[in-house]
Amino acid sequence: EPVLERIAIATEGEDCDECVRKLREPLMRIPGVCEVQVNTRRERVIVTFDARKTHAPDLHDAILRSGYKPAPFADD
Repeated sequence: EPVLERIAIATEGEDCDECVRKLREPLMRIPGVCEVQVNTRRERVIVTFDARKTHAPDLHDAILRSGYKPAPFADD
């Protein structure tokens, strides 16, 4: 049975459909990632993944490799 977790990661710099594609593809290639949603308006990436197959640092690394930067959440 998968152990699904959902994490929202603040990012800096994504604001268009091309940015969404650049972020989604590398994250979806990580073993255990089930779903990636990118909210360009709020600059957030929401990832659903199997915690037994991958971990949050792997997701952050994939974001960095795609040319974007994980950022701290700003208070809304």
